[in-house]
Amino acid sequence: MLSAVITLDADPELQVGPLTLAWHGIGIAAGIGVGWLIAGRYAKRRELDRERLLNVVLVMILSGMVGARAFYLLLNDPAALVRSGDWLGTRGFAFYGAMILGTLSVGIYLRRARLGLRYLDALAAGFPLGMAVGRIGDVINGEHHGPPSDAPWAIRYLHPDADVPSSAVAYHPGGLYEIVVALVIAPIVWWLSRRLSRPGMLLWAVIGLYAAGRFLIFFYRSDSEPLALGLEEAQWTSIGLIAAAGTAAWLASRGGGSAGKAASAC
Repeated sequence: MLSAVITLDADPELQVGPLTLAWHGIGIAAGIGVGWLIAGRYAKRRELDRERLLNVVLVMILSGMVGARAFYLLLNDPAALVRSGDWLGTRGFAFYGAMILGTLSVGIYLRRARLGLRYLDALAAGFPLGMAVGRIGDVINGEHHGPPSDAPWAIRYLHPDADVPSSAVAYHPGGLYEIVVALVIAPIVWWLSRRLSRPGMLLWAVIGLYAAGRFLIFFYRSDSEPLALGLEEAQWTSIGLIAAAGTAAWLASRGGGSAGKAASAC
């Protein structure tokens, strides 16, 4: 059965002269770069200030890192949130935390800077392909793997430093599933970016689409015990984000509520 799966024997770290680089970090950096390029093209089309967009990206990155770590600690060891030393770990980040806190932080920044939701729409436009590129490092490292599998697309990691329990077993590749979801929604987002005229709508669409995709892949990329009704924490978070995005889009489309007021100020 193992002969039918994908085998990968890649070192999670890349040696470049005296420097040791982690594929995880390389992937994230490349993903941010790709996302920035696409966001810049959207900004140019919508006549947004590129310098202010860069500030928005920086706010998203910094707050996203904090949010990803905080959400991971909240889910795995809530008491660690008040232990300052536990915040300094280099492993253990939950992407949904980055998405939630990053979006909220950018929203606050935009409000204080008297800017509109178009800047968040620009980030949303660059998100899918940025995510697809950013997850390549996870696939190389074996991060976010699911349970053992003999599916033809399951990956068996042969390198001893790969982030999997055993090199004798193939696993559902969570990182690869994330890439597939991102590539599926990318053309949808590109199509919507040229047709959604109301500010903020592209943001809500991207959040809803990505959360829906993640809800599905966690049936295969399982990384925790079910929380309720056979669904994991990430899936319940996905449901919450879909509901929040749908509600915000509905309010924005009606031009009422907080979402509609924020959109009308753009």
